[in-house]
Amino acid sequence: MAVKVKSLFISWRTIALALLLSVAAGLSSIAEPIDRIIESAVGRVAWRPVSGDIVIVALDDKTLERMGKNDFSMAQHARVVDGVNRAGAKRLFVDFLFDRRGADRDFPKMTAAIRRMGSRAVLAVEAKSADLGDSQLTRFPSPAFGTAAQLACIGWEYEFWQVWRLPTALNVNGRDIPTFSSLLANVRNPKVGTYALDLSYNTDTIKTYSAIDVISGQVGARELAGKDVIFAATATAYQDTHYLPGHDKIPGAFIHLIGGETLKRGQPIDIGWIPALALTAAALIGALAFRRTRHFNWIAVATGLGLIVVKVALMPMLVTVSIGASLFLIATISTNVARTSRRKSAQHENPVSGLPNFEALRTQAAYGSATVIAAKVVNFEDLAAFIPGEGLSKLVEQVTRRLQLASQGTTLYHDLDGTFAWLVPYYQHSQIETQLMGLAALFNAPLTIDELKVDVSMAFGVNDEFEGSNAQRLAAALVAAEKSIRSRVLWTKYTPQQKDDAGWQLSFHSQLEDALNAGDIWVAFQPQYRIATRQLVGVEALVRWTHPTRGPISPDEFIVQAEKSQDIYRLTLFVMDQAIRSAAQLQKLGTEIHMSVNLSATLLDHKDLVSTIRVMLSAHHLSPERLTIEITETAQIENSLQARQTLAQIRRAGMRLSIDDYGTGQSNLEYLTEIEADEIKIDKRFVMTMRDSQRNLEVVKSTIDLAHRLGATAVAEGIEDAQTMALLDQLGCDIGQGYLLGKPQLIGDLLASLSPPSDSRRA
Repeated sequence: MAVKVKSLFISWRTIALALLLSVAAGLSSIAEPIDRIIESAVGRVAWRPVSGDIVIVALDDKTLERMGKNDFSMAQHARVVDGVNRAGAKRLFVDFLFDRRGADRDFPKMTAAIRRMGSRAVLAVEAKSADLGDSQLTRFPSPAFGTAAQLACIGWEYEFWQVWRLPTALNVNGRDIPTFSSLLANVRNPKVGTYALDLSYNTDTIKTYSAIDVISGQVGARELAGKDVIFAATATAYQDTHYLPGHDKIPGAFIHLIGGETLKRGQPIDIGWIPALALTAAALIGALAFRRTRHFNWIAVATGLGLIVVKVALMPMLVTVSIGASLFLIATISTNVARTSRRKSAQHENPVSGLPNFEALRTQAAYGSATVIAAKVVNFEDLAAFIPGEGLSKLVEQVTRRLQLASQGTTLYHDLDGTFAWLVPYYQHSQIETQLMGLAALFNAPLTIDELKVDVSMAFGVNDEFEGSNAQRLAAALVAAEKSIRSRVLWTKYTPQQKDDAGWQLSFHSQLEDALNAGDIWVAFQPQYRIATRQLVGVEALVRWTHPTRGPISPDEFIVQAEKSQDIYRLTLFVMDQAIRSAAQLQKLGTEIHMSVNLSATLLDHKDLVSTIRVMLSAHHLSPERLTIEITETAQIENSLQARQTLAQIRRAGMRLSIDDYGTGQSNLEYLTEIEADEIKIDKRFVMTMRDSQRNLEVVKSTIDLAHRLGATAVAEGIEDAQTMALLDQLGCDIGQGYLLGKPQLIGDLLASLSPPSDSRRA
C-alpha cells in the first residue's frame, strides 16, 4: 500500500514561496546587512592580538608638532627611511604617494633613500577602483625611485561606509600587482580577487612608533630589526582614516596590517549563503512535520542561534558563511506558522465561552483508554430564545463554571449549541457515576441571568469504548446524551449497534472483496520490547479496515463477521503474506526480531494451512523461527483432532506458538498442558487495571510465574504508562507492547525508524 507524504503545518506552496524569496534575498544581497551586523559585533568584541611581526612608523600629530609645521618635507621622509634601514627592518612599506612632490628640492634625497633599501622597499600604487580585482590605476611611483623597489596596491572599496574586504591583487593592464596585505603575508603569486578581513584582531595591540622618534634615534634596531614596517600617516591633518566594522575610525595602515595578519594565517574561504540556506530549509521542514507551533518555534530559534554561533565561530577560522538569507527564511516561515497557528486556534475555539471546541477535541491525540463524556443543556434552544440580549453568554459562562468544578482539572470542550464534552482517564472510570450525580446536584440551584432566575438541567452521555476514531467516539457520546434527554434519565452509556446487522451480513463478502482489491484493508505493525532492556524484539501484525464511507471499522467487528461468512481464510492469508513480506524487510536490516500474526482457531481445520505458510516463508526468504502464530478461542482446538495436528505441524516447521489474550475467552490450564506454547500473552484488560485492582495484579503475577515455569515467554499487552511498565519489570515479565512503547504503524514508518541515518553533510 502506498505511503502518503506527511502533511506539514503550513502548505508546501507557502514553503516554496518562502524559499524562492530567500534565494532572491541571497542573490540580490538584500539580506547582507544581517551578516554585516553580526560581523560588526565580532569586531566590537575583538580579542585576538596581532603577531607583532608588523609594526607602524607613523607620521602622527606628535611628529608634526615637534617639527613645528603641518608639512613633512621630502628630506624628513628620507631620514625616516634611512632610520628604518639602519635599524635592520625586514621590509619597509611606504604608504605615501609622491607624484606631486617630484619638483621638491629634496625629492632626490627621498629617491636615494629608497634606492639604498633596494628590494626591501615597497612603494604604494593607488587604485581608483578595486571592484572584484579589476582596477583602474591613477598614480604610479615616480621612475626616479628606480626599479629595485617592489610595487604594491593600496586600494579597496567600501560597503556600508566600512572596509570589510581587501583585494589580494589587482590587474593593471594585464599585469597582476599584489596588495600591501599580500606582500605583508608573503603570499606567493597572489591571484586577483578579494578576501574577508578577520575582524577578531584587537587594533589596540598594534605597535605604533612616531616618525620623530625614528629620526631622533629613540626608536631603532631593538624595535624594528627583522620586522615589516609600514610607514604611513596617522595625523588628523592627513585624513587617512577609515571605518573598520565594529571599530571607530582607524588609520589606513592599520587595515593593511590586519589584512596581512589575516593572510599570514591562511587563505580565507567564503562558502557563500547556499549551504546555510539548504541546511536551514531542511531543519525547518523537519520542524513543520511535528505540526505543533511550540515544537517549530523551539527548532526555529535553535536553528537561528546555531547559525549565528557557527558564523561567529568560523570567522576567526577564516571561513565566511553568509546566513542572512537563512535568517530571512526562518523569519518568513515563522511568520506564516504564527499566522496559521492563530487561524487554527480560532477554528478550534468557541467564540462564546473561549473554550476549545469539538473540532479541537476531534483532532487531538487518540483518546486511548480515556472515557468520553458529553453533556447537553436540556432545552437549550428554548433557553436561547427566552433569554434576552447578552444573557445567553452569561448562561454559557455559568454552565461552564459549574461543569469545570466537577471536571477535576480535565480540559472542558464547548460546542455552539449548549453541548460540552471532556475526557475521563481510565483510572477514574469507576468514579464517573458519582461525578455525574455531583454535577446534577450543582444544577439543582437556578442560574441567575441579570434579574432572571433560570432552571437548567443537564443530560450526559458516556462512551467508554476503546475502538474507533476520536470523531466516532465523540459522536457516540453525543448520541448517548441525546438518548438521555429522550429517556429523561441523568446519563446513558453508549451501546454499539449489533454486529450481526442484516445489511452488513448480506454485503460483507462483496465489501471485503472490494476492500482487499482497493487497499482499504491494510496491516499495521505494533512493536514489542523486552521490558528489562527496552530492546525491540518483535512486531505484531494487526489487520485494519478503513471503509471509504463508514471510516475505520473495528477489527472485532469485521473479523467475527469474516469467520461467519467463511472469508476469514482469505483475510488471514492476506495478513500473513503482508506480515511475512514485512518481516523479510526487517530481516534485511539485520534486526533479530519476531513477527507475530493472529490466527483464528477456525482455520486450524484447513489441512493445507501449514504448507501454504511455508510457501510464503520460502518465497520471501524468511526463516520459520522468525514467525510467531498467535492462537485464541481454544475451545475449538480442544475438540478438533485436525486442529491439534495443525498445531503440531506448526511446531515441527520451526514456527513459534503463542497463546493470545490469556485469561479471557476459552483459554484454560488444560490447554496449556496439551499444547507446548512458546509464549503466553496476558490480556490488556488485566494489565491496564493491575495498578488499581489487587485481584488483577495477582492474575498478572501468577500468569507470569506460570509462563516461566512452563518454559514460555510472558508477554503483556496494553502498557500505556511508565508506572505499569515498571511494575511489570518488577514482576519479571519478559516482553511488553502497548501505546507507551509504540502504536500500530505502517511498515514504512517502522522501517524508517530502524534504518541507520544517512551520512551528514560536511562543511
